[in-house]
Amino acid sequence: MADKITTSRFSLEELPDALEQILTEYQSAMFDTRQEALQAGAEAFKSAVESATPIDTGEMARSWKIKTKYKDRRYVGNTRVAKGVVHRKTKDGSKGEAREGVPLSNVLEYSEKSPHYGFIRRCFDSTEPQIFAAIKKTLDNGGKQ
Repeated sequence: MADKITTSRFSLEELPDALEQILTEYQSAMFDTRQEALQAGAEAFKSAVESATPIDTGEMARSWKIKTKYKDRRYVGNTRVAKGVVHRKTKDGSKGEAREGVPLSNVLEYSEKSPHYGFIRRCFDSTEPQIFAAIKKTLDNGGKQ
């Protein structure tokens, strides 16, 4: 019986470590491509949400930004804040504490009194196929949009 099964590079016992190294190298090589794909998806959503944003002065529509602080994550948010004081609703439905500097997108998205209630969620849901298509296209093109 043979003592050890080997390849030209390593023994069978070393295979798990070798596979882990290969996968780690592959993951690292794909990092830039993944970031470009995520950016493409975020840009697709940002464009859609800018178009869906309620227009008063147009300032809020121009205030959507893509945050790239964390690897493998993209956050599309709005920098516009509501004017004046905003009251949070407590769990029992009564008025809660007053706050200033609340993002206007939160007020429009979550205030049940807002005629725009849920517009960001609806926008994402309706744009989801285009977002994933942009991600897939970028991945297929090796990171090129």
